Amino acid sequence: MKHRPKLVALLGPTACGKSSIALRLATELDMEIVNCDSRQIYREMEIGTAKPSAADRALVPHHLLDLVSPAEVFSAGDFLKVAAQCLNKLWISGKRTLLVGGTGFYFDALQNGLPAIHTDPEVKKMLEIRIQTGGLDALVEELRRIDPTALKRLDLANPRRVIRALEIVLSSGGTLDSARRREGALNAEIKTFFVGIPRPSLWERIRTRVAKMVEAGLQAEVTLLAKKYGSSAPGLQSIGYSEWLSTAPDKIDPERIAGDIVVHTRQYAKRQETWFRKRPGTPMITLDCLDSYDRIRAEISDFLAT
Repeated sequence: MKHRPKLVALLGPTACGKSSIALRLATELDMEIVNCDSRQIYREMEIGTAKPSAADRALVPHHLLDLVSPAEVFSAGDFLKVAAQCLNKLWISGKRTLLVGGTGFYFDALQNGLPAIHTDPEVKKMLEIRIQTGGLDALVEELRRIDPTALKRLDLANPRRVIRALEIVLSSGGTLDSARRREGALNAEIKTFFVGIPRPSLWERIRTRVAKMVEAGLQAEVTLLAKKYGSSAPGLQSIGYSEWLSTAPDKIDPERIAGDIVVHTRQYAKRQETWFRKRPGTPMITLDCLDSYDRIRAEISDFLAT
């Protein structure tokens, strides 16, 4: 039986120290780093995304950085496609791979795939006409007739959700549950580490990181990119960029904006932690414990050796 390729994933909230740990692991265990951060896929967004430095990239090969311009939309489906291509290429060449980042929905797409929902635009148009002529109740009754289980999870008073459910069922020819089955999951054996540090330490790291970003010229980077791509560019809606762009140029107070970035980054880190802690079977490892690194390294070595 052919063994599946192996992928190590090191995931955690922003500013927790996972990048420095990953660099050390990759250096010592001869691994290449694959990005799993939804902001670092954008070119030219260097300061505000805390991308690996040129020195770090020279020390260890990094992949899936700088994929698209800030003007482009990049979805979890896009990430699944390019990440699978990248990883398969690395595995074919015999490389050990270390996935590093904090974007949970990117990792979820790799691990579990994405819902295989294929719909017909003409069906949606037909349903929108029918709800205008026959009302919502008629569509609910049709859904009850062809897929009664779908009604248990729907807000039946919400026309948009009823139309969407019927659109999926009628287009696929099956039930809502079957249409939402996932596909495209990575065919690999994955060893996952969720890492973090105590909240007070994380909050201080975030404050320090934002201060360094501002000192390094974050405002100038935002101004340049907004001029080049427009302030509504998808990439520039990220934390660290949107705070500057939502303020009139003559009202900008760098100290206040830095404070807003700190608050928004902390809120984002809390959401990341919540996502990671809810994953079954993989407890978070606290990085400030003395033996954390040795434990992670040992577990990775054992995983790669089997």
